[in-house]
Amino acid sequence: MKSYKLILASIFLFNIGCNDSSLDISPTDQLTDVTVWQNAENAGLFLNDIYNQLNPGPVSSVWTNLPSEISNDPLDNFSDNSVSGNLAGIPSFEVFTQGAQSPSIPIFNNFWKDSYAKIRKCNLLIEKVSNSAFPDDKKKALVAQGRFLRAYYYRSLMQLYGGVPLITKVLDRVKDGEAIFQPRNTLVECVTFIEKECEDIAMDLPLKAGAKDIGRATKGAAWALKAEVQLQVGKYAESAETCLKIMNSGAGYDLFSDYGTLFFEENEGNKEVIFDIQYAAEIKGTITEKYWNPTQTTDGTGWQAVNPTQDLIDEYEFLDGKTESEGSTQFNPNDPYKNRDKRFYASIIYDGASWKTGVINSRLGIPNNKNQFGNSGATRTGYYLRKKVNPAVVPGVSSGQNSIVWRYAEILLNYAESKNEVLGQPDKSIYDAINKIRTRAGLPDLPLGLNKDQMRSKIRHERRIELAFEGKRLFDLWRWKTAEQVFSKPLRAMKITVNNGTLVFDKIAIDGGKIKFDASKNYLMPIPETVRGLNPKIDQNPNY
Repeated sequence: MKSYKLILASIFLFNIGCNDSSLDISPTDQLTDVTVWQNAENAGLFLNDIYNQLNPGPVSSVWTNLPSEISNDPLDNFSDNSVSGNLAGIPSFEVFTQGAQSPSIPIFNNFWKDSYAKIRKCNLLIEKVSNSAFPDDKKKALVAQGRFLRAYYYRSLMQLYGGVPLITKVLDRVKDGEAIFQPRNTLVECVTFIEKECEDIAMDLPLKAGAKDIGRATKGAAWALKAEVQLQVGKYAESAETCLKIMNSGAGYDLFSDYGTLFFEENEGNKEVIFDIQYAAEIKGTITEKYWNPTQTTDGTGWQAVNPTQDLIDEYEFLDGKTESEGSTQFNPNDPYKNRDKRFYASIIYDGASWKTGVINSRLGIPNNKNQFGNSGATRTGYYLRKKVNPAVVPGVSSGQNSIVWRYAEILLNYAESKNEVLGQPDKSIYDAINKIRTRAGLPDLPLGLNKDQMRSKIRHERRIELAFEGKRLFDLWRWKTAEQVFSKPLRAMKITVNNGTLVFDKIAIDGGKIKFDASKNYLMPIPETVRGLNPKIDQNPNY
């Protein structure tokens, strides 16, 4: 179900604090600083405006100027899951792969500044509503939503930069002077702040969003945010406990039956979704189908902005529960895409795959094939992205597909990982959580008798596959401190040729697919020099 109430609020022009004494006319199409706080309904429109500015991922310096997860350079391009297509001006290729990010060349150049502008709006809402005469129930609900959004923005900053200044009141340069410039809080302080905020506001948030509040935070969203930041800093016992609150909440969360279509507009608000960011075609739409589709489709052209790597493809198990490297008996070197995990077919367009009303081929040797591997403007890996790309949407047409931030499968994965780190030996609850996800994928249960280290590897593998192309992989590599190992080898592609009528599959290094990673500094992004130029109390991240 689409919430047009949240989206249509962006049509209102908020003219906070403006005044012209020569006019004595109250505008009917604007909410002024006076009128917005007159009643809870107007304050709710101000809240909706903040929701409309939510980002599914940080906004990078890519020229489309969009949040990463609806852009032509999503965060999985900053990992071993995918590389960017043959497009110019792409930060993941031109900056991140080269290890060139620095205070003067920040990948997410305006994200810090823009996030704090939104945090200020949250603080304004919280202060104004807290001091209002609104009915108590409406006051609590509005403040809880504002605190959730503020915590969300802090979480997004922490993922990139670590500890950041925690500002919980509206700052005014005229009144506060130099006091508006605050140093960074530690990462632990930021996590503690978010933990308390989420637990406090959960009491005032609904278990389920009503029809008029679709897209707003619920108890489950607050707990999902809390569990995520706990996992980020290794508070495993606490993260497992928080995940259990969601699992036992009675909100009805469960896995949606079809992994491939759970992201599509027709299935929005399904039982797996805990929190998503709202979009509506033509009103507040996206054109990810243009960015992510293959170069040539039967109904248009795409930018092929996300090219899955062979490294990711090799992690998709066959139906016997093993990968090629693990000796699957179902692997056929002459037909390597047969008998795979269902998520493979829902996520990857491979050579010979049906797509829309045609077939996509990346193999060499087909005349006039614009999708051929290595062609200018075609895939750099031999693969195209399928996950979250709706074949019913014509590339370039505005889409209203929401962007999911947290879903129930991730909670199961978070719980399993956290619980495994706490226990000396994996228990049944860990197996149950992972096997539930594997069952939907058509895979057998994990083998019994795994030790803690073996289970950790299985969970990390499952997490990579289940959450591929959802903006999670980079932050997982960072928190596990495995990026220097993962990025130590060139990422690989699949080159397919035809020899006497037989397909020949060769795994080769991707051109430009070696990521330069300095473990002494690259586990965080640099603070942009423009930020430190305005506030000298902000310390730079180490070794930048």
